[in-house]
Amino acid sequence: MSDDDDFEGYDEFGDDPDELDMGAPLDEHESALVRQDLVDLESFEATFVAEGYRGVSVFCQDCVEEHFYPWDMLRGNLELLLETGETPVHEPAFAPDPDQYIPWEYARGYIDALRDTGVDERLDVEDCPRCGLVIPGELTQANFCPRCGAPLLAARLAAALRDRDLDEVDIDAVLREIGIPR
Repeated sequence: MSDDDDFEGYDEFGDDPDELDMGAPLDEHESALVRQDLVDLESFEATFVAEGYRGVSVFCQDCVEEHFYPWDMLRGNLELLLETGETPVHEPAFAPDPDQYIPWEYARGYIDALRDTGVDERLDVEDCPRCGLVIPGELTQANFCPRCGAPLLAARLAAALRDRDLDEVDIDAVLREIGIPR
């Protein structure tokens, strides 16, 4: 046995984090999980972009680090994984602000709780009652005005009451009665 036999089958780049994961195509179960991740990501973005989050963070078991992914980057990675069975190298974001990324597991629990309580479909708020800002389309589900920070719960509740044919006098009375300033 020569010294060369000791290295037979050895891949000198096997542990290189800069190499693509050239795994086998995903099986049906794995594909279903990735498709569910894409659905979850869409729900997370629809919910959390209005609160100012730029993406999600995911704890990586391989490098024992938190990775920060903007919404579009993670969507692209998941779509590539679904199409090819491969994931691109996961480079850390350049100096990410962790406060701008929602942890994946927290987001999943939050969305599940919204669905369980029936508040996953909120009424849009079109303008801030305090500063008058017309809320941009992608932020109409926000809980707070992006300009002045005013809570938008009263505006959302007033819209729901208006949809039930209450007039403005009755809406003001209901809001005062439950202690929500308008």
